[in-house]
Amino acid sequence: MKKKIVKKIIAVFAAVIIVAGVFFAVMSDEILYPSYEKTESIEFAQNLGAGWNLGNTFDACEKKSTEKAGLETETMWGNPETTKEIISLVKESGFNTVRIPITWAQHLGDAPDYKIDKAWLDRVNEVVDWVLDSGMNVIINTHHDDAFWLITDYEHEEKATQILTKIWAQVSERFKTYDERLVFETMNEPRVFEAEEEWYGTDERRDVVNHLNMAALKTIRNSGGRNAERFVMITTYSGSGLEVNMKALELPEDSRVMVSIHYYYGTAHQSEFPDAEKKWSLADKTEMYKTFRNMYKYFISKGYGVVEGECGWTDRENLENLAENTRYYVELAGKFGIPCMVWDNGESFMLLDRNNLKQKYPEYVNAFI
Repeated sequence: MKKKIVKKIIAVFAAVIIVAGVFFAVMSDEILYPSYEKTESIEFAQNLGAGWNLGNTFDACEKKSTEKAGLETETMWGNPETTKEIISLVKESGFNTVRIPITWAQHLGDAPDYKIDKAWLDRVNEVVDWVLDSGMNVIINTHHDDAFWLITDYEHEEKATQILTKIWAQVSERFKTYDERLVFETMNEPRVFEAEEEWYGTDERRDVVNHLNMAALKTIRNSGGRNAERFVMITTYSGSGLEVNMKALELPEDSRVMVSIHYYYGTAHQSEFPDAEKKWSLADKTEMYKTFRNMYKYFISKGYGVVEGECGWTDRENLENLAENTRYYVELAGKFGIPCMVWDNGESFMLLDRNNLKQKYPEYVNAFI
Protein backbone atom coordinates (compact mmCIF):
# COMPACT_ATOMS: atom_id res chain seq x y z
CA MET A 1 0.00 0.00 0.00
CA LYS A 2 2.79 2.40 0.94
CA LYS A 3 4.63 1.57 -2.30
CA LYS A 4 1.54 2.47 -4.36
CA ILE A 5 1.20 5.78 -2.53
CA VAL A 6 4.89 6.55 -3.06
CA LYS A 7 4.59 5.72 -6.77
CA LYS A 8 1.57 8.01 -7.11
CA ILE A 9 3.39 10.83 -5.34
CA ILE A 10 6.39 10.37 -7.62
CA ALA A 11 4.15 10.29 -10.71
CA VAL A 12 2.35 13.47 -9.64
CA PHE A 13 5.64 15.15 -8.80
CA ALA A 14 7.07 14.19 -12.19
CA ALA A 15 3.97 15.50 -13.96
CA VAL A 16 4.26 18.81 -12.10
CA ILE A 17 7.91 19.09 -13.09
CA ILE A 18 7.08 18.42 -16.75
CA VAL A 19 4.23 20.94 -16.79
CA ALA A 20 6.37 23.52 -15.01
CA GLY A 21 9.21 22.89 -17.42
CA VAL A 22 6.97 23.39 -20.43
CA PHE A 23 5.45 26.51 -18.87
CA PHE A 24 8.81 28.10 -18.14
CA ALA A 25 10.15 27.12 -21.56
CA VAL A 26 7.21 28.81 -23.25
CA MET A 27 7.41 31.82 -20.97
CA SER A 28 11.17 32.20 -21.42
CA ASP A 29 10.78 31.95 -25.20
CA GLU A 30 8.10 34.64 -25.08
CA ILE A 31 10.36 36.82 -22.95
CA LEU A 32 13.38 36.28 -25.19
CA TYR A 33 11.46 36.64 -28.47
CA PRO A 34 8.38 38.77 -27.78
CA SER A 35 5.45 38.72 -30.16
CA TYR A 36 4.61 41.67 -32.37
CA GLU A 37 1.89 42.85 -34.70
CA LYS A 38 2.46 41.74 -38.29
CA THR A 39 2.11 45.06 -40.08
CA GLU A 40 2.46 45.50 -43.85
CA SER A 41 6.08 46.52 -43.37
CA ILE A 42 6.98 43.59 -41.12
CA GLU A 43 5.19 40.99 -43.22
CA PHE A 44 6.76 42.20 -46.46
CA ALA A 45 10.23 42.21 -44.90
CA GLN A 46 9.81 38.64 -43.72
CA ASN A 47 8.62 37.55 -47.16
CA LEU A 48 11.85 38.80 -48.74
CA GLY A 49 13.41 35.63 -47.33
CA ALA A 50 17.07 34.78 -47.83
CA GLY A 51 18.83 37.39 -49.94
CA TRP A 52 22.06 37.62 -51.96
CA ASN A 53 24.09 40.74 -52.73
CA LEU A 54 25.49 41.28 -56.23
CA GLY A 55 28.52 42.88 -54.61
CA ASN A 56 31.53 44.58 -56.21
CA THR A 57 29.70 44.90 -59.51
CA PHE A 58 27.41 47.87 -60.13
CA ASP A 59 28.87 49.44 -56.99
CA ALA A 60 32.44 49.20 -58.36
CA CYS A 61 34.01 52.62 -58.87
CA GLU A 62 37.18 54.68 -58.73
CA LYS A 63 36.60 56.23 -55.32
CA LYS A 64 36.97 60.01 -55.08
CA SER A 65 37.59 60.29 -58.83
CA THR A 66 36.10 63.25 -60.67
CA GLU A 67 36.23 61.43 -64.00
CA LYS A 68 33.05 60.18 -65.67
CA ALA A 69 32.90 56.44 -66.38
CA GLY A 70 30.95 54.08 -68.57
CA LEU A 71 29.70 50.51 -68.46
CA GLU A 72 33.22 49.21 -67.86
CA THR A 73 32.88 49.91 -64.14
CA GLU A 74 30.68 46.81 -63.78
CA THR A 75 33.74 44.57 -64.14
CA MET A 76 36.52 46.85 -62.86
CA TRP A 77 36.69 45.15 -59.44
CA GLY A 78 37.25 41.71 -60.93
CA ASN A 79 33.79 40.25 -61.28
CA PRO A 80 32.38 39.12 -64.64
CA GLU A 81 29.61 40.91 -66.44
CA THR A 82 26.28 39.94 -64.91
CA THR A 83 24.27 37.52 -67.02
CA LYS A 84 20.88 35.82 -66.92
CA GLU A 85 22.73 32.61 -66.09
CA ILE A 86 24.22 34.16 -62.95
CA ILE A 87 20.78 35.30 -61.83
CA SER A 88 19.46 31.77 -62.51
CA LEU A 89 22.24 30.36 -60.32
CA VAL A 90 21.14 32.65 -57.47
CA LYS A 91 17.54 31.48 -57.85
CA GLU A 92 18.49 27.80 -58.09
CA SER A 93 20.63 28.15 -54.96
CA GLY A 94 17.50 28.96 -52.97
CA PHE A 95 17.65 32.73 -52.61
CA ASN A 96 14.44 34.75 -52.76
CA THR A 97 15.81 38.30 -53.09
CA VAL A 98 18.72 39.95 -54.91
CA ARG A 99 20.13 43.21 -53.60
CA ILE A 100 21.92 45.20 -56.32
CA PRO A 101 24.32 47.77 -54.83
CA ILE A 102 24.73 50.68 -57.27
CA THR A 103 27.19 53.58 -57.23
CA TRP A 104 25.85 56.42 -59.37
CA ALA A 105 28.51 59.11 -58.89
CA GLN A 106 30.66 58.45 -61.97
CA HIS A 107 27.57 58.04 -64.15
CA LEU A 108 26.00 61.44 -63.47
CA GLY A 109 25.91 64.57 -65.58
CA ASP A 110 26.68 68.01 -64.23
CA ALA A 111 24.63 70.21 -61.92
CA PRO A 112 21.85 71.16 -61.63
CA ASP A 113 20.21 68.15 -63.34
CA TYR A 114 22.72 65.43 -62.45
CA LYS A 115 21.32 63.35 -65.29
CA ILE A 116 22.07 59.63 -65.05
CA ASP A 117 23.86 58.23 -68.10
CA LYS A 118 21.16 56.44 -70.12
CA ALA A 119 23.36 53.46 -70.95
CA TRP A 120 24.08 52.94 -67.24
CA LEU A 121 20.43 53.16 -66.19
CA ASP A 122 19.45 50.87 -69.07
CA ARG A 123 22.01 48.29 -67.91
CA VAL A 124 20.73 48.44 -64.32
CA ASN A 125 17.19 48.10 -65.68
CA GLU A 126 18.18 45.01 -67.68
CA VAL A 127 19.49 43.17 -64.62
CA VAL A 128 16.51 44.25 -62.50
CA ASP A 129 14.25 42.70 -65.14
CA TRP A 130 16.20 39.43 -65.10
CA VAL A 131 15.80 39.17 -61.34
CA LEU A 132 12.07 39.90 -61.43
CA ASP A 133 11.53 37.55 -64.38
CA SER A 134 13.16 34.79 -62.32
CA GLY A 135 10.48 35.22 -59.65
CA MET A 136 12.75 36.84 -57.06
CA ASN A 137 12.49 40.26 -55.39
CA VAL A 138 15.09 42.94 -56.06
CA ILE A 139 16.49 45.83 -54.01
CA ILE A 140 18.37 48.76 -55.58
CA ASN A 141 20.14 51.59 -53.76
CA THR A 142 22.79 54.30 -53.79
CA HIS A 143 25.96 52.57 -52.63
CA HIS A 144 29.54 53.95 -52.56
CA ASP A 145 28.40 57.49 -53.29
CA ASP A 146 29.67 58.40 -49.82
CA ALA A 147 33.15 58.41 -51.39
CA PHE A 148 32.03 61.22 -53.72
CA TRP A 149 29.13 63.54 -52.86
CA LEU A 150 27.09 61.81 -50.13
CA ILE A 151 28.80 63.50 -47.19
CA THR A 152 26.58 63.48 -44.14
CA ASP A 153 27.45 66.69 -42.29
CA TYR A 154 25.82 70.11 -42.22
CA GLU A 155 28.45 71.65 -44.50
CA HIS A 156 27.62 69.26 -47.36
CA GLU A 157 23.96 68.52 -46.60
CA GLU A 158 22.45 70.87 -49.17
CA LYS A 159 24.48 69.48 -52.08
CA ALA A 160 23.99 65.89 -50.93
CA THR A 161 20.23 66.45 -50.78
CA GLN A 162 20.18 67.96 -54.28
CA ILE A 163 22.02 65.02 -55.84
CA LEU A 164 20.25 62.31 -53.85
CA THR A 165 16.81 63.61 -54.77
CA LYS A 166 17.78 64.05 -58.43
CA ILE A 167 18.94 60.42 -58.57
CA TRP A 168 15.80 59.06 -56.93
CA ALA A 169 13.56 61.22 -59.11
CA GLN A 170 15.10 59.66 -62.23
CA VAL A 171 15.18 56.13 -60.87
CA SER A 172 11.59 56.46 -59.66
CA GLU A 173 10.47 57.68 -63.07
CA ARG A 174 12.17 54.75 -64.80
CA PHE A 175 10.56 52.14 -62.55
CA LYS A 176 7.23 53.79 -61.69
CA THR A 177 5.19 51.00 -63.32
CA TYR A 178 7.03 48.14 -61.57
CA ASP A 179 5.24 46.16 -58.88
CA GLU A 180 6.17 45.93 -55.20
CA ARG A 181 8.75 43.19 -55.74
CA LEU A 182 11.12 46.04 -56.63
CA VAL A 183 12.29 47.73 -53.43
CA PHE A 184 14.14 51.04 -53.19
CA GLU A 185 16.81 51.56 -50.51
CA THR A 186 17.56 55.25 -49.99
CA MET A 187 21.26 54.92 -49.08
CA ASN A 188 23.93 52.38 -48.20
CA GLU A 189 25.94 52.98 -45.03
CA PRO A 190 25.71 56.82 -45.25
CA ARG A 191 28.59 58.41 -43.35
CA VAL A 192 31.47 60.87 -43.60
CA PHE A 193 33.93 58.81 -45.60
CA GLU A 194 37.38 58.31 -44.00
CA ALA A 195 36.65 60.84 -41.24
CA GLU A 196 37.22 60.41 -37.52
CA GLU A 197 34.34 58.42 -36.00
CA GLU A 198 33.47 57.39 -39.56
CA TRP A 199 31.41 54.39 -38.51
CA TYR A 200 30.23 55.40 -35.04
CA GLY A 201 29.06 58.84 -36.08
CA THR A 202 28.10 62.04 -34.26
CA ASP A 203 24.79 63.70 -33.41
CA GLU A 204 25.25 66.02 -36.39
CA ARG A 205 25.85 63.20 -38.84
CA ARG A 206 22.95 61.17 -37.54
CA ASP A 207 20.72 64.23 -37.92
CA VAL A 208 21.80 64.70 -41.54
CA VAL A 209 21.14 61.03 -42.34
CA ASN A 210 17.60 61.49 -41.02
CA HIS A 211 17.11 64.51 -43.27
CA LEU A 212 18.45 62.64 -46.31
CA ASN A 213 16.28 59.60 -45.69
CA MET A 214 13.18 61.77 -45.55
CA ALA A 215 14.16 63.78 -48.65
CA ALA A 216 14.69 60.61 -50.68
CA LEU A 217 11.45 59.06 -49.40
CA LYS A 218 9.45 62.19 -50.24
CA THR A 219 10.92 62.23 -53.76
CA ILE A 220 9.99 58.59 -54.31
CA ARG A 221 6.47 59.00 -52.96
CA ASN A 222 5.80 62.12 -55.05
CA SER A 223 7.02 60.55 -58.30
CA GLY A 224 3.71 58.92 -59.14
CA GLY A 225 2.73 55.51 -60.41
CA ARG A 226 3.35 52.60 -58.08
CA ASN A 227 6.02 54.49 -56.18
CA ALA A 228 3.33 55.98 -53.97
CA GLU A 229 3.03 52.56 -52.31
CA ARG A 230 6.41 51.01 -53.07
CA PHE A 231 8.28 49.50 -50.14
CA VAL A 232 11.25 51.70 -49.29
CA MET A 233 14.17 50.88 -47.00
CA ILE A 234 15.73 53.68 -44.95
CA THR A 235 18.86 53.24 -42.88
CA THR A 236 20.75 54.34 -39.81
CA TYR A 237 23.96 56.34 -39.81
CA SER A 238 26.58 54.07 -41.47
CA GLY A 239 23.87 51.41 -41.73
CA SER A 240 25.07 50.11 -38.39
CA GLY A 241 23.37 48.13 -35.67
CA LEU A 242 25.02 50.21 -32.95
CA GLU A 243 22.35 51.15 -30.46
CA VAL A 244 23.22 54.85 -30.57
CA ASN A 245 22.55 54.88 -34.33
CA MET A 246 19.38 52.80 -34.20
CA LYS A 247 17.97 54.93 -31.40
CA ALA A 248 18.62 58.11 -33.40
CA LEU A 249 16.87 56.98 -36.59
CA GLU A 250 13.69 58.96 -37.27
CA LEU A 251 10.80 56.82 -38.49
CA PRO A 252 8.23 58.36 -40.85
CA GLU A 253 4.51 57.74 -40.61
CA ASP A 254 4.57 55.41 -43.60
CA SER A 255 3.29 51.83 -43.47
CA ARG A 256 5.53 50.78 -46.35
CA VAL A 257 8.87 51.78 -44.94
CA MET A 258 11.38 49.22 -43.69
CA VAL A 259 14.73 49.66 -41.94
CA SER A 260 17.99 48.34 -43.35
CA ILE A 261 20.73 47.35 -40.90
CA HIS A 262 24.16 45.84 -41.67
CA TYR A 263 25.54 43.55 -39.00
CA TYR A 264 28.80 41.75 -39.76
CA TYR A 265 29.29 39.93 -36.48
CA GLY A 266 32.56 38.02 -36.27
CA THR A 267 34.05 38.90 -39.65
CA ALA A 268 37.78 39.22 -40.08
CA HIS A 269 37.69 42.96 -40.74
CA GLN A 270 36.05 43.70 -37.39
CA SER A 271 38.84 43.13 -34.90
CA GLU A 272 36.66 43.89 -31.88
CA PHE A 273 34.84 40.61 -32.48
CA PRO A 274 36.19 37.05 -32.33
CA ASP A 275 37.53 35.37 -35.45
CA ALA A 276 34.86 33.75 -37.62
CA GLU A 277 36.86 30.52 -37.67
CA LYS A 278 35.98 29.88 -34.02
CA LYS A 279 32.68 28.51 -32.83
CA TRP A 280 30.73 31.26 -31.18
CA SER A 281 30.73 31.26 -27.41
CA LEU A 282 27.86 32.11 -25.09
CA ALA A 283 29.27 35.64 -24.87
CA ASP A 284 29.22 35.95 -28.67
CA LYS A 285 25.66 34.67 -28.85
CA THR A 286 24.61 37.06 -26.09
CA GLU A 287 26.10 40.00 -27.96
CA MET A 288 24.26 39.03 -31.15
CA TYR A 289 21.02 38.56 -29.25
CA LYS A 290 21.31 42.05 -27.70
CA THR A 291 21.76 43.62 -31.14
CA PHE A 292 18.78 41.82 -32.69
CA ARG A 293 16.72 42.57 -29.59
CA ASN A 294 17.50 46.27 -30.09
CA MET A 295 16.30 46.00 -33.69
CA TYR A 296 13.06 44.68 -32.23
CA LYS A 297 12.96 47.41 -29.58
CA TYR A 298 13.52 50.39 -31.87
CA PHE A 299 11.76 49.24 -35.05
CA ILE A 300 9.80 45.97 -35.05
CA SER A 301 7.88 46.76 -31.87
CA LYS A 302 6.81 50.01 -33.58
CA GLY A 303 5.55 48.22 -36.70
CA TYR A 304 8.56 48.63 -39.00
CA GLY A 305 10.08 45.62 -40.72
CA VAL A 306 13.86 45.20 -40.48
CA VAL A 307 16.05 43.81 -43.26
CA GLU A 308 19.59 42.62 -42.55
CA GLY A 309 20.80 44.25 -45.77
CA GLU A 310 24.33 42.88 -45.47
CA CYS A 311 25.98 40.20 -43.39
CA GLY A 312 28.62 37.57 -44.04
CA TRP A 313 31.83 35.89 -43.03
CA THR A 314 35.22 35.60 -44.67
CA ASP A 315 36.68 32.41 -43.20
CA ARG A 316 36.87 29.58 -45.75
CA GLU A 317 39.31 27.29 -43.94
CA ASN A 318 36.84 26.06 -41.33
CA LEU A 319 33.67 25.36 -43.29
CA GLU A 320 32.09 23.24 -40.58
CA ASN A 321 32.34 26.08 -38.06
CA LEU A 322 31.32 28.60 -40.70
CA ALA A 323 28.16 26.65 -41.48
CA GLU A 324 27.31 26.20 -37.80
CA ASN A 325 27.87 29.89 -37.01
CA THR A 326 25.92 30.98 -40.08
CA ARG A 327 22.96 28.76 -39.27
CA TYR A 328 22.83 30.06 -35.70
CA TYR A 329 22.98 33.70 -36.84
CA VAL A 330 20.28 33.35 -39.49
CA GLU A 331 17.96 31.40 -37.18
CA LEU A 332 18.42 33.97 -34.41
CA ALA A 333 17.54 36.79 -36.81
CA GLY A 334 14.56 34.76 -37.98
CA LYS A 335 13.18 34.50 -34.46
CA PHE A 336 12.76 38.27 -34.58
CA GLY A 337 11.31 38.11 -38.12
CA ILE A 338 14.42 39.62 -39.73
CA PRO A 339 15.50 38.34 -43.19
CA CYS A 340 19.23 38.28 -44.00
CA MET A 341 20.97 39.34 -47.22
CA VAL A 342 24.40 37.74 -47.46
CA TRP A 343 27.26 39.80 -48.89
CA ASP A 344 29.02 38.22 -51.88
CA ASN A 345 31.83 40.29 -53.39
CA GLY A 346 33.22 37.54 -55.60
CA GLU A 347 36.35 37.45 -53.44
CA SER A 348 36.75 36.98 -49.68
CA PHE A 349 32.98 36.90 -49.10
CA MET A 350 32.22 34.65 -52.07
CA LEU A 351 29.41 32.07 -52.01
CA LEU A 352 28.69 31.69 -55.72
CA ASP A 353 31.31 31.28 -58.44
CA ARG A 354 29.97 33.62 -61.10
CA ASN A 355 32.63 32.66 -63.66
CA ASN A 356 31.90 28.94 -63.55
CA LEU A 357 28.21 29.21 -62.61
CA LYS A 358 28.30 27.03 -59.53
CA GLN A 359 28.16 27.24 -55.77
CA LYS A 360 31.70 27.77 -54.54
CA TYR A 361 30.88 26.84 -50.94
CA PRO A 362 27.69 24.72 -50.82
CA GLU A 363 28.00 24.24 -47.03
CA TYR A 364 27.88 27.99 -46.55
CA VAL A 365 25.02 28.46 -49.01
CA ASN A 366 22.94 25.68 -47.46
CA ALA A 367 23.51 26.99 -43.92
CA PHE A 368 22.45 30.47 -44.99
CA ILE A 369 19.34 29.29 -46.81
